[in-house]
Amino acid sequence: MALDPIAITVREGDSFDELYLNIEKPWGTPHDYSNSVLVADIRRYFNTVTGAAVDSFGIVEISPTTGVVQLLLTSKQTEGLGRNIPLAYEERGLTQSGISFGIDPSDEPQGKFLWDLREYYTVAQATIAGITVGSSFTSTAGVVSNRVRVTTNAPHLLSEKDQILITGTGQSVYDNVNFFGNELAIINATVFEIVPTTSGSPSFSVGASSGTIAVYKEDTLAIGTLEVIPRISRDSV
Repeated sequence: MALDPIAITVREGDSFDELYLNIEKPWGTPHDYSNSVLVADIRRYFNTVTGAAVDSFGIVEISPTTGVVQLLLTSKQTEGLGRNIPLAYEERGLTQSGISFGIDPSDEPQGKFLWDLREYYTVAQATIAGITVGSSFTSTAGVVSNRVRVTTNAPHLLSEKDQILITGTGQSVYDNVNFFGNELAIINATVFEIVPTTSGSPSFSVGASSGTIAVYKEDTLAIGTLEVIPRISRDSV
């Protein structure tokens, strides 16, 4: 899906709630994100912390089933973000001089923020034939346990970095548990193990013979730039 960047300029201390998006995926088809999580981060790509998320847009889900969403910033947020000082003088037709050069020394003169709207969702990957005892391991506390081994009915098509969600096993230790911090050990096309964290989680405790494996996915829905202009009434000398 092609993304056209959306440039936003807002004045320092103003709230901003006028960005309404109609998400279409694929193009021309309203996107249903009612079973997804949306995140809109603001990232700096100037100075020393390139790419780091410094804040997030508020998200109002106007109509999840038809893809309508509203992004907004509070006045406190625009007050706290770095200002584009020269742009503000240029906008007013003023010449920047004197003390104005030192108004915001923490930011580069033409610093912009990047922002993106991302969707997190899951896709069913395979059905479970069995959850059994896996290979042994020793946690940092010295406890010897076994990994959780999962066998699927068809090739699972997973990689070691995939983040998974398990449902439908009937066992609370597996169903809807957050395994974000775990990698996978791929044994073969239909067998994998969940690699425990250093604390030893998860470890095998009970078997199962049914369920579904889903994979977490991420998709960028919108991108753009954000600049904050300070409130300048006249040039300072």
